[in-house]
Amino acid sequence: MPTPEINPQILIVEDERGMREGIFRILTLRGLQAFKAASGEEALKMIETGNYPLMLVDLKMPGMDGFELLERVNRLRPGTIYVVVSAFATVESIVKTTKMGTFDFVVKPFIPDDLMAVVNRAIEKWRSTKETERLRAEREAHLLQLAAEKSRLKTIMQSIGDGLLVVNIENNVVLDNAAARSLLRRIDEPCQCVPVREVIPNSEVCDEIRNLLLDPKAHQIKLEMELPPRNEQETPVHLRLTLAPFRDEIDKVLGIMVLLSDITETKAYERMKTMFISMVAHEIKAPIAAIESYLNLIEAGALNSDMKQIQEVASRCLERSGSLLALVKDLLEITRQETIQRYRIIEKVDVNELVSKLVEFHRSQANDRHITIELTASPISRCLLADAGDIERILTNLLSNAIKYNQEGGKVWIRLDFTATVLKIEVEDTGIGLKQEEIQRIGEEFFRVKNEKTRAITGTGLGLALVNRIVKSYNGALEVESFPEKGSIFRVLLPFEGSNNGKGN
Repeated sequence: MPTPEINPQILIVEDERGMREGIFRILTLRGLQAFKAASGEEALKMIETGNYPLMLVDLKMPGMDGFELLERVNRLRPGTIYVVVSAFATVESIVKTTKMGTFDFVVKPFIPDDLMAVVNRAIEKWRSTKETERLRAEREAHLLQLAAEKSRLKTIMQSIGDGLLVVNIENNVVLDNAAARSLLRRIDEPCQCVPVREVIPNSEVCDEIRNLLLDPKAHQIKLEMELPPRNEQETPVHLRLTLAPFRDEIDKVLGIMVLLSDITETKAYERMKTMFISMVAHEIKAPIAAIESYLNLIEAGALNSDMKQIQEVASRCLERSGSLLALVKDLLEITRQETIQRYRIIEKVDVNELVSKLVEFHRSQANDRHITIELTASPISRCLLADAGDIERILTNLLSNAIKYNQEGGKVWIRLDFTATVLKIEVEDTGIGLKQEEIQRIGEEFFRVKNEKTRAITGTGLGLALVNRIVKSYNGALEVESFPEKGSIFRVLLPFEGSNNGKGN
């Protein structure tokens, strides 16, 4: 019989009683073991005496708020998985809690299915972490046992994905594997019976290995090092090294195991994340500053109770705040798109019907600028196996852009075509168009065309990036044809055969 899956104990930290009891019922009715805390202080007392690997935390609480609670739990119980359940869904709070290790964010109000989708992903992450810890413990135990079984050790070492070196008491490498030789750029040079300084080109690491060999109380340590490129074709490689001493039956150090992991992509991701946060901060700075300046005018009495001016200023503030909310919405959607196991409801989507509804919804926006929308639906209709929300986001972004960046009294054409294997959606406009270098940047986060004609048009620069991500997740393609002052054609191709295999289903 298969072993039944275990679930973590879940701690709900929520000061509002109704919300706390509601979340508790949602979890317990689905067979999960949940516990309640009405404040951050109560939660800390429970954590000190109990084990709660998964926590659902509200940010806005009297006394100790959610931010302080996360900081203290990180110190007390590192590795705890946090899901923030809050109505305080600002960009700053999302960025701050993400830096503190938050797994996901559920915005109040929500429906039970939305909460459970996030909780189930968090539980899967906890199970994966537990399994990883178990496998790591087994691997370390096996490596210790194999010190006296050299032939068997060689077989196992070659099968390990990470690089592994064994350094003896004389500071020589006596065993290695192919992964270690590859990471250290010694593919054709076996490391065995070679001084460690010739194998690892980093004096700090070599000194640490020597110190561990001489220290009877030596314990495991972790280091990082960079291998510089040896020629123009190579790039720097970042490695994480785990140095672990192994001992005999009387606890005498016999040697050091060196585990090497390639963290080059992780370092690149960290740099990209820093840049992303910087870009978000830049994007929210301008509208916040504008709103603040308008409010200062009102507070200072500069408008002299002129209702027309006050209404104009209020309209500008609403426009700026609307762009901020749109930015938060797009950021949350991109975050969901990047989640490894994103929740999707795959069903048959009638694209003809969906497009017709969206066109009617956008007609009022188009009529305000005397723009005509013409829909040409295919006489042959096929249903696409996809998440209806994904297809709606693609169409909404393309249609909204075609209206916003169009000329007064312009025209928008939407064409649907079904072939045996592909759904083709084309959105054409008579707008300002794009230069070739601008087309090449379509899909980049926060990229917006900046010129005299776009200065007054609000936007987040995330819409087309989101379209591009969704299309790629369905193994499709986004094509763009555009000419300055003439207009643009955005073409989405979605395969029928791969439509139900989108990444993250």
